[in-house]
Amino acid sequence: MKVPSSLVSLTTRAVSESMDVNIMTNIAKDVIDGYDLYRQTGFRESMVVPQGTAARQIVSDIVKSGRYLTLINLLIQMHTVGYKGRIYQISHLKEIMREINDSGFIYDMENKMFIENPAVRRTRNWGALIEDQEYILSFLRLDIVGNSQLVRKYPDNIIQATYTDLRKIVEKSISRRNGRIWNWEGDGGLIAFYFGNKNLMATLSGMEIINELFIYNCLHCRLPEPVNVRVAANAGYCVYTQDLEELMKNDSIKETIQIESKFTQPNSMTISNTVSSKLDASILEGFKTVPVDSRTKYYAYSIMLEK
Repeated sequence: MKVPSSLVSLTTRAVSESMDVNIMTNIAKDVIDGYDLYRQTGFRESMVVPQGTAARQIVSDIVKSGRYLTLINLLIQMHTVGYKGRIYQISHLKEIMREINDSGFIYDMENKMFIENPAVRRTRNWGALIEDQEYILSFLRLDIVGNSQLVRKYPDNIIQATYTDLRKIVEKSISRRNGRIWNWEGDGGLIAFYFGNKNLMATLSGMEIINELFIYNCLHCRLPEPVNVRVAANAGYCVYTQDLEELMKNDSIKETIQIESKFTQPNSMTISNTVSSKLDASILEGFKTVPVDSRTKYYAYSIMLEK
């Protein structure tokens, strides 16, 4: 989030008016590992840092670190449930929240953090994931079967229009479940889910894509043959980075791609055991078991037509 100067000033006042320097410093250390107020201000440790000076320095450093919303989330917790056993009345908190909302962010009560208002913007990290921090996410990998053959057989304008249609199907499915496209190439892409029941959201999105593509192939496909896809869902730890090339080296993402390429049939979705173990048994009733080895099994979803 790009923090306007008016919001920096308001937050500085809130911190300065609501707590002493010792609590400010503890908060700064919670937000930024190893934070040293004396080093940042240039004061000797034998001296007392004035309250206003400390607040300005701490807020400024947190804004520069890209963790401003983490600070505000912590102030909300101090105001509502307390910090180190004490409730703090944080000044100007409503004004701060209003300005943040005006900047295109909303407060997610379930996860107790700020995220992008999807009606305003949609970025890869929801405006919430922090560079080099580790998170547990669910992933959806989609790949067009026989992409290179299709590209050779049909005019480029028809292929591009068809693939645009596919992306619209994908975007419609994931947007209603707060998914984000992390990588998209001509023949498919990678989608991430972080909020709510992320495993269920990834699974339902994949099922919807399979279903909607079936209808598309029957009624609207621009090609004389159907567009076939493979979809895989997986979950795991991921260190977030804006560097897409580095991001794609993550083990959980590589595993998702492997599940799609090695264990998924055309026009079906395979979900890993890390995803299936978090789903209600009723969801898996429409899935078939996919044996992997003596200890591991995946589940596959596809449209089964009656003969």
